[in-house]
Parts: sequence; structure tokens; C-alpha cells
Amino acid sequence: MTTDNSVQVRVLGLGAMGSALAGALVKAGYATTCWNRSPGNADDLVVQGAKSADTARDAVRAGRLAIVCLLDHASVHEVLDPLSDELAGRIVVDVTTTSPAQSRELAHWAAQAGVAYLDGGIMAVPHMIGQPGASILYSGSADVSDQYKPLLDLWGTSTYVGEDAGPASLYDLALLAGMYVMFAGFMHGAAMVAPAGVTAGEFAAKATPWLIAVDGDRGS
Repeated sequence: MTTDNSVQVRVLGLGAMGSALAGALVKAGYATTCWNRSPGNADDLVVQGAKSADTARDAVRAGRLAIVCLLDHASVHEVLDPLSDELAGRIVVDVTTTSPAQSRELAHWAAQAGVAYLDGGIMAVPHMIGQPGASILYSGSADVSDQYKPLLDLWGTSTYVGEDAGPASLYDLALLAGMYVMFAGFMHGAAMVAPAGVTAGEFAAKATPWLIAVDGDRGS
């Protein structure tokens, strides 16, 4: 994959996931500036070649593309609302976990501010970013999805699911719901065998190959 070195990327939010996203960009050679409200989170990224901004405004000022990975919907507004003037004419890709309604509200806010908006639902944990099996669903601006697909594919297989900003979040939450039910089923099974003296680890050793076999058979 060829890196477009003219793309100046700004990453707002350096929790575990935001740091993983930024690290993948730096590793691929993208000029990356990072900001986090708590100081010090960018130190390791700076060693790798990123730049650190003192404020969110400083971070977005010099680049057209801003990646937002914050705690929740409210924190996205807390950070971006004061920057609406600075963000006008720029691009926001928001991969913060939000509901479909919140994603649509952010898309409306972005349109009012003159910002091209793409919403993302990350189907991976931080250590999976850039590795096989990671995927991210996107909805919102088709132009942004198309233009930056090589960059988005750095993090995981990117799948565009439509111009309505809500579906990426909807699929994200629905797939997580399926995962949580699966985990609950495992814990129920572990509780069933516990009175017989079987540990959760021993049960996992039996359950894992069974689940893999069933999944493989289903797909054949």
C-alpha cells in the first residue's frame, strides 16, 4: 500500500484505542499530530515520529483530516463544539462508540458547521488494530470513505455501509450484543460444570475447539 505523504492526520483522543490508531498511522509514514486532554499520553507516539499538540485547536489547525476517538458522544461535542470555526471545510472521522441516533446528530452538527463527516464502528480491540481480523464499519460521507480508504484500511478491513451516518453504529452495537450473549453462554456453561470440579479454564479448553468446529461446519 502506498502512503500519501501529503495527508496530514490529526488524532484527537489517545486512550488505548486512539493510541493504537495513531501508532498505525505513524508506522505507515503518515504525518500525524496527536492531542489528548491528559498530558503524557502522546509521549510514546512522539518517540515513534508523531507530533504532539498542546490543544485540540492546535491539532486540527494544520491538517484537513481529524480522527476523533473519545470517551462518548458528550465528550465529542465537548471537544469539537468550540472548534466548529476551525473545522469548517475540513474532515472528521469519528470512531467514538455512539448510538445510531447520536451518530446522526453528529452528522447533522457537522453539516451545519461545513464539515465532511464519516462515522466509524470499530470491530476490534486495540491490540488487533492493523492485524488480520480487525474490521471497521463506516457510514456517512461516501467521498471521505473513498478518498481515504487506503488510510482507513491500515487499521482493519474497512466496509462502507451507506450515506446515512447511523448504520455503522447500529451494526457495531448489534455485533457487540451477539458477542456478549456468546460470552454469557460460555459463563453459564462454566457454571454448570463447576460443581463437578471442572475449572473455567478446563471448560474453555473443551469449548474452544467445539465452537470452532461448529462455526466451520456452519460456513461449509
